[in-house]
Amino acid sequence: MGKHFSNILFSIFITIITASGVSYANDIHAITEDGSGVVLHDNGTWEFADLSKLNEVKSEEQAKELVKNLACSRDGTVGQYLKKKAEASATEDMGWHVHPKEDGFEVIRLFLIRQEMESKYIWHVYKSGRIKPISSRAFAITKE
Repeated sequence: MGKHFSNILFSIFITIITASGVSYANDIHAITEDGSGVVLHDNGTWEFADLSKLNEVKSEEQAKELVKNLACSRDGTVGQYLKKKAEASATEDMGWHVHPKEDGFEVIRLFLIRQEMESKYIWHVYKSGRIKPISSRAFAITKE
């Protein structure tokens, strides 16, 4: 724990020194030696962050993977939960569908229940990587 903490502090120190030409009106995003994301706020505080979400989402596959890897409110990930749901006897898996939108992608997981009723889980993945559940089913399983 002590070595990990000292690596983080060292990385923050190096980031501050190398970013001295950057305006402190903006947050600084850095990555520690072990790959953890850190955000240095302009008020002097810092926090761990998932910097992978700061990368621009450019493909349908990337948007789908972001949704599948979301934390699920029912344990595990959204992808793991929906995979189990697809294995239920009265459920027909209609697969993942991704549609480009002007500001990102709409990601849908579709099931057919008892061969007649559609069950849709819908998320909006913004180009910035932010993900917003759209349907009530997506809200129910997406961990805040």
